[in-house]
Amino acid sequence: MGFRKCPICELNYISDEEKCCGVCKRAQHGGNDNDDAVIMCIECGEHPAVRGSELCAACLREARRQEKLQKVEETMQDADLDVSALDDMEVPIGDGDDDIPETEMQEIHRELDGDYEDEDEEDDETDDDEEDDMP
Repeated sequence: MGFRKCPICELNYISDEEKCCGVCKRAQHGGNDNDDAVIMCIECGEHPAVRGSELCAACLREARRQEKLQKVEETMQDADLDVSALDDMEVPIGDGDDDIPETEMQEIHRELDGDYEDEDEEDDETDDDEEDDMP
C-alpha cells in the first residue's frame, strides 16, 4: 500500500485505493471545507469556539453569568426607593416627655443643630438677671 498525490488538486496525498482526497470529495459533493476548521474563541483567543458560537465554553458561561447579573441589577434598580426623598422625610420624635429625657434631647439638638433652643433661652434669662444685678 503506497501513497500518491490527489489527481484533482495535486496537493494532498491519498492511498492508492482512493480516487481523490477528502478536500476534493467535499468540493465535488458541495460540502464546505470550513466545517472542519477549528474556530478560535473571539474573546480569549486561546480555546476553540463551541459549534454555532464564536465563544469557547468558558467565555460563553461567563457571558451568560454577566447577562444574569445585569438583569438582577436592573431589577434591583427598579425596586430601589428614591433615597433623596428620605432626606426630606421628617420622623416624629414625640413630645419630649414621653420617650427621650430632656438632657438627651439637648445633646441631640446640639449635635444636629449646633445649639439647643431651650439652652439659648435659659442663657438669655441668666444674662438678663446678671444685668439687673449690675448697678
